[in-house]
Amino acid sequence: MARLLAAATLAATAGAFLAPAPVSTPVVVRAENSEAFPFLKRPEKLDGTMVGDVGFDPLRLAEVQVDLTYARGAEVKHGRIAMLACVGFIIQEYWHIPGADYQNFKPLTAPWTVPWAANLQILMLAGAIELATADKTYGETPWDLGFDPLCFQEGKSKAEMDRLMLGELTNGRLAMMAFVGMVIQTLLFDKPLMDMHM
Repeated sequence: MARLLAAATLAATAGAFLAPAPVSTPVVVRAENSEAFPFLKRPEKLDGTMVGDVGFDPLRLAEVQVDLTYARGAEVKHGRIAMLACVGFIIQEYWHIPGADYQNFKPLTAPWTVPWAANLQILMLAGAIELATADKTYGETPWDLGFDPLCFQEGKSKAEMDRLMLGELTNGRLAMMAFVGMVIQTLLFDKPLMDMHM
């Protein structure tokens, strides 16, 4: 009986090799879905090679960009400005030099309380910084403007720098949304941001 069982097993195994090969059908490879929106297709240019790329482009802006490093440079710059703006918004409302006569604690109307020449100086300084750093901002590494007085980048590997870049991008994106929320809340309620008596 054991011999008969062994022979049947061998015959079945041999039959698998002698059976005709199944006809293969072409497999259609579907495009990878977006990490941000798994139910949507990832945009073609957002292939995941850039730090922080999760395929989020609902307005399809990547399709009109010739080079995405320009868009990344603009995103990094706007994120940094938004982080500073969020801090400035809160400082304007809650921190004041003792003894100074503050008549306006509202951040949205503060630019109109100083002479036009002061605003012009700020605009000219921002323009000078923009012109001086344009080639670095929109270059291969848009986050690196050569400003590192504390030598923070020194001795860091590419993986460590990518992790830091992702952190800056994430905080910048959050700050951009937070600043919009701060402005909307201030316009709607006309009260300090952390005023509990709305």
